Amino acid sequence: MDAYDFGYPRECHKCVGCSKTVHLQVKPYLQECGSTRVMLVGQDPTISRNPERVTHALMLNERNSQLRRWLVDLLGEENFNSATLYATNVVKCSFASPPGTLRVLEPYFDSCKHHLLNEITKFQPQILLTFGESTHRLFISILDNTGDFKEPMKDAFTGMFQEARLKGTRFQYSPCLHIKTFRVADIYGKRIQPFRVSLHDNLT
Repeated sequence: MDAYDFGYPRECHKCVGCSKTVHLQVKPYLQECGSTRVMLVGQDPTISRNPERVTHALMLNERNSQLRRWLVDLLGEENFNSATLYATNVVKCSFASPPGTLRVLEPYFDSCKHHLLNEITKFQPQILLTFGESTHRLFISILDNTGDFKEPMKDAFTGMFQEARLKGTRFQYSPCLHIKTFRVADIYGKRIQPFRVSLHDNLT
C-alpha cells in the first residue's frame, strides 16, 4: 500500500491565489505494522531551520528526528513499532517561514480540508492525535460532532479521549500539546499522566 492511497495530494495548485511562496513538497508518512491504526496530524510541514530536511509529514521518516523520538517516548516504543501509523498535516504546503497564527493558516486550510477529510475516511483510524492548538481548532471544524469539543487547548486537552465522528467514521480523538508546550506548561501538568495512560489503553 502507498501512503498516497489515503488521499494526500500528489500535486495541488489551489493556494496559488493565497500566496505564490507556498509549495507542495512534503509526502505523507505511512508505517504499516499491526492492526491498530493511528493517525497523527500536524499543522504544516514548515520548520525554521534547514526546511529542506522535511521530506515527510512530521519527519517520521528520520529515525533520529526530535519529533519521532518524542513520539516513540509518548506512545511507548512497542506501541509505536507495532501500530500502523499515518502522518499528515492540516495544511499540506510548506511556507517560506513558519506561518505562526491561526488566521494565516485558515485560507490555506479551506483549500486543504477536503484532502484531510478523504484521508480520515480512507485510512479509518481508531485513534487520531492532532499536535498544537491551531491544528486542533482547524481539525474539529470538519467533524460531524464539532460541538462536542472545546476549542482552547487549556480546555480541550483534558487527558482523556473522546469519540469523534466524520461521515460515518468513528474514532477516539484527543488534541496533543505541541512538543515544546508538553515539556514546559505547568497548567497541563496534572493532565499529562492521565493522557499517557489513556493513550496506552487505546493502543492496546
